[in-house]
Amino acid sequence: MRKTLLLTAMLVSACLYSFAQKVNYPHVGIMDSPGSLITKIETDKQYTIVSFEQYALSDSSWMVLNKEIYIQTDVSNKHYEFVKAEGIAIEPETKTIITKAGNKHTFKIYFKKIPSTAKLIDIIEHAGKRSDGITFFNFYDIDLTRSNAVEERVKVTEVVLAPPPVKEQFNIAEPNGFTSMMSAMGPMYSSLIKSMLDAQLSFYKQPGKLAEVAKLHKQYFDALVKEGFSYDQAIKIITSSPLIQMTGASGK
Repeated sequence: MRKTLLLTAMLVSACLYSFAQKVNYPHVGIMDSPGSLITKIETDKQYTIVSFEQYALSDSSWMVLNKEIYIQTDVSNKHYEFVKAEGIAIEPETKTIITKAGNKHTFKIYFKKIPSTAKLIDIIEHAGKRSDGITFFNFYDIDLTRSNAVEERVKVTEVVLAPPPVKEQFNIAEPNGFTSMMSAMGPMYSSLIKSMLDAQLSFYKQPGKLAEVAKLHKQYFDALVKEGFSYDQAIKIITSSPLIQMTGASGK
């Protein structure tokens, strides 16, 4: 009698499992549809039903479903076709519009019933991507044995880009205001000048560069003398106003 009851319970459990599989927020490996979230997949006696939440990424977002959408499982290459949908327009019907960015729209898609032994499925509306930016309800490696935590649900927030806050304001009109400002900016300019000097030194270290500079200054000196300047005057002009100045030189 006990064995009979146990066998009956096992059969009932098997039947219930085969007729009513359900997973909430299944883990999805890859998806092509931004703002989409699969909230539930359940299989009853007739259908496999996939529930979605779609979040608008911009105002007046639209969506429409292609009846060619299907499920493929890890059991075989068989396609489990679309049966019907609730809450979303079907091509070539008028598109479903979500008026405001961040708003949520829910809908369901009914497919032919998948095997109870399926562990991984793909939902494919149209394989591949389009160049015009239109995306499809393509979801790959959906794990029917693994649920995401509710906290991992899609969150759409408004992002505002702004410059970083100024840590300290200086009023030049106030006593010592200009000095304080220059003191704060000093390290920045020191770093900038050092970088420029390092770059110039690296340039002059290249083979032949110093010889080119020397020839240029010799031509400069000769031109000054030719124009009537004395040797001493030409030297002073070259040293006070060289053709090529090193960054950080006073120039005086």
